[in-house]
Amino acid sequence: MPTTVVGLDERLEGGIPVGSMVLVAGTAGSLKSSLVYRILHHQVCTTGRKAMFVSFEQSQEQMLAQMARLGLGQQLPAGLNLVDLTEFRTQVAEVDDQPWLETFLALTQRYVAQSECDLLAIDSLDALYALAALDNPRAQLFHFLHGLRALNVTTFLISESPRGSERFGHFGIEEFLSDGIIHLRVREEERGNHTALRRYLGVVKMRQTAHDMDYHPLLLVDGRFELVVD
Repeated sequence: MPTTVVGLDERLEGGIPVGSMVLVAGTAGSLKSSLVYRILHHQVCTTGRKAMFVSFEQSQEQMLAQMARLGLGQQLPAGLNLVDLTEFRTQVAEVDDQPWLETFLALTQRYVAQSECDLLAIDSLDALYALAALDNPRAQLFHFLHGLRALNVTTFLISESPRGSERFGHFGIEEFLSDGIIHLRVREEERGNHTALRRYLGVVKMRQTAHDMDYHPLLLVDGRFELVVD
């Protein structure tokens, strides 16, 4: 499945294997949400696949306004469902009393079945963890991630990585259970008399592919993502 990032798919032997669970990790401002949304938007518009983007951090209006700046329009294309936290909170009351993580998984399973979607994005795991009481995170997340995998859809899990951290997931188990890890980072570079911030993208892991292990500068030009490759 192509990522639409110029220069990346060639380094993934064509793209992301369909049905993979991919952890997209990075610091604040590294364009994680924008990258994943653009991948889903492109797939819906060009292949007829159906997708669901779950946002715990922004409302639908905020997301659409942000994506309009990428040239993706202010309306959702047919086949792309953008669900924000408000809608999920409303439906939580309809589910039997159970831990929040299990409740979210049950609702996601229902949404995916009803919409027959092929792609799922969760933005972000960290915001979901803030709502869920994780008294045994490794066991609970093992159950949760395997429940997502059982949906048999291509899944993107967005994760916030503190600058300087060597972890891509909050608890570490996320990176072991995921099929792929796309890491976005922001670095400070001295440019004469000022300091510039530059974005980089690296594929840390992608099962079923012989992928490039290098980090490359990531540009956003006219709404298009592009790797700068030597």
